[in-house]
Amino acid sequence: MPAWRLAAAALLVVAVVGLVHVVDVPEHLRRAQGWMEGLGAWGPIVFIAIYVATTLVAGPGLPFTLVSPVLFGPWAAFVIMVVASSLSASSAFLIARYLARDAVARRLEGNARFARVNRLLDQHAWIIIPFVRVVPVPFALNNYGFGLTSISFRRYLLLSEVGMIPMNAVLVLGAGWVIGIVSGPLAALAGVAAAIVVAVAFAGRRVWRQSAAPPRKP
Repeated sequence: MPAWRLAAAALLVVAVVGLVHVVDVPEHLRRAQGWMEGLGAWGPIVFIAIYVATTLVAGPGLPFTLVSPVLFGPWAAFVIMVVASSLSASSAFLIARYLARDAVARRLEGNARFARVNRLLDQHAWIIIPFVRVVPVPFALNNYGFGLTSISFRRYLLLSEVGMIPMNAVLVLGAGWVIGIVSGPLAALAGVAAAIVVAVAFAGRRVWRQSAAPPRKP
Protein backbone atom coordinates (compact mmCIF):
# COMPACT_ATOMS: atom_id res chain seq x y z
CA MET A 1 0.00 0.00 0.00
CA PRO A 2 1.39 3.46 -0.89
CA ALA A 3 2.70 5.55 1.98
CA TRP A 4 0.14 8.30 1.39
CA ARG A 5 -2.72 5.83 1.85
CA LEU A 6 -1.28 4.58 5.11
CA ALA A 7 -0.87 8.16 6.29
CA ALA A 8 -4.45 9.00 5.28
CA ALA A 9 -5.78 5.92 7.09
CA ALA A 10 -3.83 6.84 10.23
CA LEU A 11 -5.16 10.41 10.12
CA LEU A 12 -8.70 9.11 9.71
CA VAL A 13 -8.34 6.86 12.76
CA VAL A 14 -6.94 9.75 14.81
CA ALA A 15 -9.78 12.01 13.65
CA VAL A 16 -12.44 9.44 14.55
CA VAL A 17 -10.94 8.81 17.99
CA GLY A 18 -10.72 12.54 18.60
CA LEU A 19 -14.31 13.06 17.49
CA VAL A 20 -15.55 10.35 19.84
CA HIS A 21 -13.83 12.09 22.75
CA VAL A 22 -15.16 15.54 21.81
CA VAL A 23 -18.71 14.57 20.83
CA ASP A 24 -21.02 12.72 23.19
CA VAL A 25 -21.79 9.96 20.67
CA PRO A 26 -23.98 7.80 22.99
CA GLU A 27 -26.14 10.80 23.84
CA HIS A 28 -26.63 11.67 20.16
CA LEU A 29 -27.49 8.05 19.41
CA ARG A 30 -30.06 8.01 22.22
CA ARG A 31 -31.66 11.17 20.83
CA ALA A 32 -31.73 9.74 17.31
CA GLN A 33 -33.23 6.51 18.62
CA GLY A 34 -35.89 8.43 20.52
CA TRP A 35 -36.70 10.49 17.44
CA MET A 36 -37.05 7.39 15.27
CA GLU A 37 -39.24 5.67 17.85
CA GLY A 38 -41.41 8.78 17.99
CA LEU A 39 -41.99 8.55 14.25
CA GLY A 40 -43.40 5.04 14.62
CA ALA A 41 -43.87 3.23 11.32
CA TRP A 42 -42.59 6.32 9.50
CA GLY A 43 -39.18 5.99 11.14
CA PRO A 44 -37.60 3.59 8.61
CA ILE A 45 -39.14 5.53 5.72
CA VAL A 46 -37.72 8.83 6.96
CA PHE A 47 -34.33 7.19 7.59
CA ILE A 48 -34.25 5.77 4.06
CA ALA A 49 -35.29 9.11 2.56
CA ILE A 50 -32.53 10.96 4.43
CA TYR A 51 -29.97 8.34 3.38
CA VAL A 52 -30.97 8.52 -0.28
CA ALA A 53 -30.99 12.33 -0.31
CA THR A 54 -27.58 12.45 1.39
CA THR A 55 -25.89 9.93 -0.89
CA LEU A 56 -27.39 11.44 -4.06
CA VAL A 57 -25.46 14.64 -3.33
CA ALA A 58 -22.30 12.60 -2.65
CA GLY A 59 -22.66 12.68 1.13
CA PRO A 60 -21.32 9.75 3.18
CA GLY A 61 -23.60 6.77 3.58
CA LEU A 62 -21.39 4.76 5.94
CA PRO A 63 -22.47 6.58 9.15
CA PHE A 64 -26.11 5.69 8.40
CA THR A 65 -25.19 2.05 7.93
CA LEU A 66 -23.21 1.85 11.16
CA VAL A 67 -25.88 3.48 13.35
CA SER A 68 -28.82 1.63 11.78
CA PRO A 69 -28.61 -1.45 14.08
CA VAL A 70 -28.73 0.86 17.11
CA LEU A 71 -31.86 2.58 15.79
CA PHE A 72 -33.78 -0.41 14.44
CA GLY A 73 -32.11 -3.63 15.63
CA PRO A 74 -29.89 -5.83 13.43
CA TRP A 75 -32.45 -7.64 11.26
CA ALA A 76 -34.60 -4.60 10.51
CA ALA A 77 -31.49 -2.47 9.98
CA PHE A 78 -30.14 -4.92 7.42
CA VAL A 79 -33.39 -4.85 5.42
CA ILE A 80 -33.61 -1.06 5.70
CA MET A 81 -30.04 -0.57 4.47
CA VAL A 82 -30.51 -2.95 1.53
CA VAL A 83 -33.60 -0.97 0.51
CA ALA A 84 -31.87 2.38 1.09
CA SER A 85 -28.69 1.53 -0.85
CA SER A 86 -30.76 0.00 -3.68
CA LEU A 87 -32.93 3.11 -3.98
CA SER A 88 -29.89 5.38 -3.93
CA ALA A 89 -28.07 3.35 -6.58
CA SER A 90 -31.20 3.14 -8.75
CA SER A 91 -32.05 6.84 -8.42
CA ALA A 92 -28.57 8.04 -9.37
CA PHE A 93 -28.46 5.64 -12.33
CA LEU A 94 -31.84 6.81 -13.66
CA ILE A 95 -31.04 10.50 -13.08
CA ALA A 96 -27.83 10.15 -15.08
CA ARG A 97 -29.49 8.19 -17.86
CA TYR A 98 -32.67 10.21 -18.34
CA LEU A 99 -32.54 13.55 -16.52
CA ALA A 100 -29.00 14.91 -16.21
CA ARG A 101 -26.93 12.98 -18.74
CA ASP A 102 -25.03 16.00 -20.08
CA ALA A 103 -24.25 17.39 -16.62
CA VAL A 104 -23.03 14.01 -15.34
CA ALA A 105 -20.97 13.45 -18.49
CA ARG A 106 -19.22 16.78 -17.96
CA ARG A 107 -18.58 15.91 -14.32
CA LEU A 108 -16.99 12.58 -15.25
CA GLU A 109 -15.12 13.81 -18.30
CA GLY A 110 -11.46 12.96 -17.90
CA ASN A 111 -12.03 10.74 -14.86
CA ALA A 112 -9.55 7.93 -15.48
CA ARG A 113 -11.15 5.51 -13.02
CA PHE A 114 -14.58 5.83 -14.59
CA ALA A 115 -13.16 5.52 -18.11
CA ARG A 116 -11.47 2.30 -17.08
CA VAL A 117 -14.63 0.90 -15.48
CA ASN A 118 -16.59 1.79 -18.60
CA ARG A 119 -14.12 -0.07 -20.81
CA LEU A 120 -14.41 -3.18 -18.65
CA LEU A 121 -18.20 -3.30 -18.44
CA ASP A 122 -18.79 -4.88 -21.83
CA GLN A 123 -16.86 -8.05 -21.00
CA HIS A 124 -16.70 -8.11 -17.21
CA ALA A 125 -19.84 -6.40 -15.86
CA TRP A 126 -20.59 -9.58 -13.86
CA ILE A 127 -17.67 -8.83 -11.51
CA ILE A 128 -16.81 -5.15 -12.07
CA ILE A 129 -20.14 -3.85 -10.73
CA PRO A 130 -20.11 -6.04 -7.58
CA PHE A 131 -16.40 -5.18 -7.14
CA VAL A 132 -17.15 -1.46 -7.18
CA ARG A 133 -19.77 -2.06 -4.47
CA VAL A 134 -17.35 -3.66 -2.00
CA VAL A 135 -14.31 -1.39 -2.39
CA PRO A 136 -13.98 2.10 -0.87
CA VAL A 137 -14.80 4.23 -3.91
CA PRO A 138 -17.28 7.15 -4.14
CA PHE A 139 -20.72 5.53 -4.10
CA ALA A 140 -22.64 8.37 -5.79
CA LEU A 141 -20.04 9.02 -8.47
CA ASN A 142 -20.14 5.41 -9.63
CA ASN A 143 -23.93 5.23 -9.50
CA TYR A 144 -24.23 8.29 -11.73
CA GLY A 145 -21.44 7.03 -13.93
CA PHE A 146 -23.08 3.68 -14.59
CA GLY A 147 -26.11 5.56 -15.91
CA LEU A 148 -23.96 6.83 -18.77
CA THR A 149 -22.98 3.34 -19.89
CA SER A 150 -24.90 1.00 -22.17
CA ILE A 151 -25.71 -1.53 -19.43
CA SER A 152 -29.42 -2.15 -18.85
CA PHE A 153 -30.97 -0.91 -15.62
CA ARG A 154 -32.17 -4.40 -14.65
CA ARG A 155 -28.72 -5.94 -15.06
CA TYR A 156 -27.07 -3.01 -13.30
CA LEU A 157 -29.34 -3.32 -10.27
CA LEU A 158 -29.06 -7.12 -10.09
CA LEU A 159 -25.25 -7.06 -10.22
CA SER A 160 -25.15 -4.19 -7.74
CA GLU A 161 -27.12 -6.28 -5.24
CA VAL A 162 -24.50 -9.04 -5.52
CA GLY A 163 -22.10 -6.62 -3.86
CA MET A 164 -24.40 -4.44 -1.78
CA ILE A 165 -26.34 -7.17 0.05
CA PRO A 166 -23.29 -8.92 1.59
CA MET A 167 -21.58 -5.57 2.19
CA ASN A 168 -24.59 -4.29 4.11
CA ALA A 169 -24.67 -7.53 6.09
CA VAL A 170 -21.01 -7.13 7.04
CA LEU A 171 -21.38 -3.48 8.09
CA VAL A 172 -24.76 -3.70 9.83
CA LEU A 173 -24.18 -6.99 11.63
CA GLY A 174 -20.55 -6.12 12.29
CA ALA A 175 -21.57 -2.86 13.94
CA GLY A 176 -24.23 -4.74 15.91
CA TRP A 177 -21.65 -7.28 17.06
CA VAL A 178 -19.31 -4.51 18.25
CA ILE A 179 -22.03 -2.95 20.41
CA GLY A 180 -23.17 -6.34 21.68
CA ILE A 181 -26.59 -6.77 20.06
CA VAL A 182 -25.54 -9.46 17.57
CA SER A 183 -24.41 -12.95 18.50
CA GLY A 184 -24.76 -16.59 17.47
CA PRO A 185 -26.37 -17.18 14.05
CA LEU A 186 -26.26 -13.50 13.08
CA ALA A 187 -22.54 -13.32 13.80
CA ALA A 188 -22.06 -16.44 11.65
CA LEU A 189 -24.10 -14.82 8.90
CA ALA A 190 -21.85 -11.77 9.08
CA GLY A 191 -18.85 -14.08 8.67
CA VAL A 192 -20.38 -15.69 5.57
CA ALA A 193 -21.12 -12.26 4.13
CA ALA A 194 -17.55 -11.18 4.83
CA ALA A 195 -16.25 -14.21 2.93
CA ILE A 196 -18.43 -13.27 -0.06
CA VAL A 197 -17.17 -9.68 0.06
CA VAL A 198 -13.54 -10.86 0.15
CA ALA A 199 -14.16 -13.23 -2.78
CA VAL A 200 -15.77 -10.48 -4.84
CA ALA A 201 -12.95 -8.08 -3.97
CA PHE A 202 -10.23 -10.54 -4.99
CA ALA A 203 -11.96 -11.54 -8.24
CA GLY A 204 -12.66 -7.93 -9.16
CA ARG A 205 -9.16 -6.83 -8.30
CA ARG A 206 -7.73 -9.55 -10.52
CA VAL A 207 -9.80 -8.40 -13.51
CA TRP A 208 -8.96 -4.76 -12.70
CA ARG A 209 -5.24 -5.47 -12.63
CA GLN A 210 -5.35 -7.55 -15.80
CA SER A 211 -7.01 -4.66 -17.60
CA ALA A 212 -4.02 -2.46 -16.79
CA ALA A 213 -1.39 -5.02 -17.79
CA PRO A 214 0.26 -4.50 -21.21
CA PRO A 215 -0.79 -7.06 -23.84
CA ARG A 216 1.46 -10.07 -24.18
CA LYS A 217 3.67 -10.22 -27.21
CA PRO A 218 2.99 -13.17 -29.55
